[in-house]
Amino acid sequence: MPMTPTASDVRTNLRPPAKKSVAWRNPPLTVGTISTAAGLSHLIQAPEGIDLVEVRLDLLLAKGVAPDKIQEALAQRSVPALLTLRTREEGGGFNWRSRQRVLFFLKFIPFADVVDLELTNIPRLSRVLRLVRQTKRDLIVSSHSLKRKLTPLRLRRLLTQFRKTRASLYKIVGLARRRRDLRALAEPLLNQSHMRLAIMASGPLSTASRLSFPALGSRLIYVHLDEPAAPGQPGHKTTFTLPEIKAAVSPKGA
Repeated sequence: MPMTPTASDVRTNLRPPAKKSVAWRNPPLTVGTISTAAGLSHLIQAPEGIDLVEVRLDLLLAKGVAPDKIQEALAQRSVPALLTLRTREEGGGFNWRSRQRVLFFLKFIPFADVVDLELTNIPRLSRVLRLVRQTKRDLIVSSHSLKRKLTPLRLRRLLTQFRKTRASLYKIVGLARRRRDLRALAEPLLNQSHMRLAIMASGPLSTASRLSFPALGSRLIYVHLDEPAAPGQPGHKTTFTLPEIKAAVSPKGA
């Protein structure tokens, strides 16, 4: 397989299975992320308590996992699957050419139940969004601000942009270095509770957001089933002692 995979590397002729429903009305849902070849087995038999398996297609392909192998595992899934294909700008594994990224999405959407699309890329992914609608897949519209904190004004503008695209859920990831950054991120959970929001932080207070935001109404809890797909992402068997919780919510300079 070439160093940079292309959609033509998908040679399977599998029939997509029936779509599985996601219990969006019973939050918070636990999303188990897979990003290695070994992790694909969790699609076939997911750990207890996992509501949705996120297939990080970009990371899998970056590690040389054959596209056919990924599609075969999706075809045998026993739990709803979330398809995510990020660019490096979004914390992903490749600097995709737009056309190749679209073609990969088109190949894999029929084998997934939910698709995650970055808000800023939606204008370039019109074919992808059209197929999501045609195949009646659920949609998560996400926004990642990994290097810049989200001020209250930026958050309000972001929520306005979200409302332009109908989705099952809207996801926000924002940089949080200090407690005031966390408070700003949490505000939409309190003041816009009618929207289906999943919010979490990146940066020093990432773990603090993952521990506290679900109690405020954030609808997704992300854990990894094989390797962390993002800094601060816990494993599905992770437990926290009280001293560890204190350290997570009280970093230096907070």
